[in-house]
Amino acid sequence: MLKDESDFKKVVRKMHPQIDYKICVDSLECYDNCPINVFDAEETAEGKRAVVAHPEDCLECEDCIRVCPTDAIKLVDD
Repeated sequence: MLKDESDFKKVVRKMHPQIDYKICVDSLECYDNCPINVFDAEETAEGKRAVVAHPEDCLECEDCIRVCPTDAIKLVDD
């Protein structure tokens, strides 16, 4: 049995997306398809790329993983 909220936080692991920029092709599909805007688009010298701006908001729906054309996204633990 959990004694208090701090025990609950130890048990629950929140997942969030992580982008592998070595294989990301900057399609922005994750940015365009995320239902709650976990991603932002960042301007780089090569153009725009997605960044994980709000990992704490991730619902773990995996939409970003499904739409990524190069499988550059995975969900990771905090």
